[in-house]
Amino acid sequence: DVLGAKGVPVGRTIGPWLSLAAYVALLTALWLNRQLWPLRIVALGILLNFLVIAANSGSMPVDRDLAVRTADPRLVKLLDSPTYVVHKPVTPQTRLRPLADILPLPMLWPRPHWRSPGSVGDVFITVGACALLITGLGAVGLKGKQG
Repeated sequence: DVLGAKGVPVGRTIGPWLSLAAYVALLTALWLNRQLWPLRIVALGILLNFLVIAANSGSMPVDRDLAVRTADPRLVKLLDSPTYVVHKPVTPQTRLRPLADILPLPMLWPRPHWRSPGSVGDVFITVGACALLITGLGAVGLKGKQG
C-alpha cells in the first residue's frame, strides 16, 4: 500500500480492499492454472494468507517483537503508522494468529543470514514456487503431453 506508506489517509480506506482484491485475482489465476501441481501448493499458501488478512480487516498481522529483532527498521516504523494497512502488529484481538507473520524465516536477500517475519502461507508459496521452477527446468516432470 504505497499510499498508506506515504501517509496518505485515503490509503487506510481503500488499501484493505485493494489488498483483498489482489488476493482474489491471484487465487482466480491459480485456479485457472491448477493443472500445474506446484501452483496448487502456491494457491494453498496464498489462500492461507488471504484468510488471515481477511479475518483481520485487510491487514497481515506481524509479531512486533520478531519484527523489531529481525526485520528492516522501515517495516517496524510502518507498523505504527495509522495510514499503513498492509501490516499491523499482532494484538490479543488478532484472528487466526497461527497464520500471521510470526515465523522467523530466512532471507536470501539482502543477507543470507538475516531473518524476516513470515507466515505458514509464505512457506507454502515458497515451496510451490521452487517446485514450479524445478519442474519448469525439467528436473521433475509435469503431467501432460510430452512434446
